[in-house]
Amino acid sequence: MSTTARSAIIPRKVKFDWETAPLHWLRDDPFTSHAINEFSYLLTQGERFFCRVFREALPLVEDPQLRADVQAFIKQEAVHSRAHHDSIEGYLKRIGLSGGAFERHNAILFDRFLDSRPFGSKVPKRLERQWLISRVGLVAAIEHFTAALGTFVIEAKSWEQSGADPVVADLFRWHGAEEIEHRSVAYDLYRHLGGRWPLRALLMGIVLPLMLQRMAVGTARLMEQDPSFCSGDANPRSLGFWRSWQRSADRGNLPALGWFGRHALRFIKPGYHPVHEASTEQALRYIASSPGVLAAA
Repeated sequence: MSTTARSAIIPRKVKFDWETAPLHWLRDDPFTSHAINEFSYLLTQGERFFCRVFREALPLVEDPQLRADVQAFIKQEAVHSRAHHDSIEGYLKRIGLSGGAFERHNAILFDRFLDSRPFGSKVPKRLERQWLISRVGLVAAIEHFTAALGTFVIEAKSWEQSGADPVVADLFRWHGAEEIEHRSVAYDLYRHLGGRWPLRALLMGIVLPLMLQRMAVGTARLMEQDPSFCSGDANPRSLGFWRSWQRSADRGNLPALGWFGRHALRFIKPGYHPVHEASTEQALRYIASSPGVLAAA
């Protein structure tokens, strides 16, 4: 069987009111506020890339159920991208935060380098399928982390203890829950197209440092625009930046760096499958109570 999705993948509408979301949506943890918000810039562009790659792969999917899952995945990711774009326009820009060079470099990565024609250059015919499989595999590696992060944010009770704004928290928890819901699709597609373990391990070796680099740079970009941080701490090359990260992790608001390493190792285990990595039931319970989902309904 080509698909291992545990339940139907349902594209949902959501509605968030961004008029009152504050600069530090975790009132007592400004660092995590920025470390989580940078995902809106990263995901808006990243998930558009996911959709493009999966549309490119769709004609090659022979299994009808996997094809339906891929189509539902594309629809969910398109909603995610729009929701984060709306949070940038209605929330982050309203309070004076812009993506700047971070946003521009994300566009170069996702729109130009990882395109079917990298930087406008045609891929040799004999390598076209392998380039597609590699990009689908990159998505599968990233989706491994988004599902794990989905579990983390749903279970992050410390957010409420830190004074979380309910709208911003719901954006990331709803998104995380849907990442759990469709967590198997990218990996199933990768295997269906012929992707195997050696390439999977290589791709995780690329994704892990690149994702941490993007997270750190994006967090620093938002911190630079926040007068409550000194310029020295808003720099991934400074010890103060990583101390702030560790303090947030110690409070339970943000995964520690070791958390990412452990999850990367899980992905490269020979017997890995994402169906074993999170709980669909937990995700669906959150979705059923999500204020953003209920407001749209």
